[in-house]
Amino acid sequence: MQRTLWLLAMTILVLLPGVLSAACSPQVPRPVAAPTASPQPIAPVIFGAILDVGRDAGPDGRQRYEAAMLAVDLVNQRGGLRLPDGARRPLQLLIYDDAGRPERAEPALARLVEDGAVAVIGPSTPAATAAARRAAETAGLPLVALSEADGDGTARWRWTFSMMVPPEEALAATLDFFAASGVDRFAWLAPRTMEATILQRSLVRLAGAARMQIVRDERYAPGDESFTDQLGRLQQGDPRVILAWPRDAQEAAQIARDAATIRDLVPVFLGPAASDPKTLELAGNRAAVVRTVTLRLPVSDDLWDHDALTPVIRDFRRELSARTGREATSEAAGAWDAVRLLVETIERGGVTRAAIRDGLEGTTDYLGAAGTISFGPRSHDGLDRRALIVARSEGRHWRLPP
Repeated sequence: MQRTLWLLAMTILVLLPGVLSAACSPQVPRPVAAPTASPQPIAPVIFGAILDVGRDAGPDGRQRYEAAMLAVDLVNQRGGLRLPDGARRPLQLLIYDDAGRPERAEPALARLVEDGAVAVIGPSTPAATAAARRAAETAGLPLVALSEADGDGTARWRWTFSMMVPPEEALAATLDFFAASGVDRFAWLAPRTMEATILQRSLVRLAGAARMQIVRDERYAPGDESFTDQLGRLQQGDPRVILAWPRDAQEAAQIARDAATIRDLVPVFLGPAASDPKTLELAGNRAAVVRTVTLRLPVSDDLWDHDALTPVIRDFRRELSARTGREATSEAAGAWDAVRLLVETIERGGVTRAAIRDGLEGTTDYLGAAGTISFGPRSHDGLDRRALIVARSEGRHWRLPP
């Protein structure tokens, strides 16, 4: 018994150092993930916008804002911009309200330069566009304007682009329709303004090239509230049609009303200002049937299914109407196209200002809600006569002629 206890004691003494050593030694640490720094937010690509979004802008001004914001939201919902190197960055739109005033447009563009904008859309009025255009050229910042600019239309602008159909192209589209319809004689009615005088020179040249005769012309003072006398005198020239070029929806509506008071008046065609949604509402139910040259959007229900532009236009109308609860306007289409075209340009060529400018100049036959858009090194007007069609009034709506 004593021997057994002695052997047990000896065994404990032999094992004790190892046991004590194991108990006192630090345990091997478990492997852990390597520490990382907190992720830094990805810097957005900034687009600027200079718009008239005040109360006096009406629904069309507001829709430019809403269309641009919707286009940006849809880009971010799909993961943001995808740059040529494969990286993705969110898109941010910074908007300044110039209230349609040129003295606010120029400082707004300067602020956007400081904000780091790589491109700007807008403004949406001619005077503000002229001011912003000069500032964009000085800053070397791509500007996609939503309005024709006041001033010298013959100058070549390196950094500014336009989403509007030039007035001469609208005239050309109208005369193309006349030629296809067998019209060789027409009368001309226009306001007594410098813009209309310049446009008439183009009209004379285009009519001569098409072998058409301007049998009589009449001018009216801006602000005239009746066009009955002028229309009557134009009718005496025995034209096949009368082509009028009102400045806005108010003048267009008054011409349509007065045309209804003249017996056996020849068909009246109106310039693109008449395509404003307010024209037919202002004209009322007693107005004559008139025709206008317009973008496709106001007659999107009547468009041809085989036209590649038709699904683009209808998709835009559906998206914006779902967002705003109102019918999409042609003005909104320009803002939508401007954002989407800038996105496509960046994803194709890069995010620097110079790359954007060069990419815009390389745009050919881009399908937009306003029409087919093409730019070039010597042509910064994205839309031409191909964007326009002739529509016929039918109650409070524009329809394609039967």
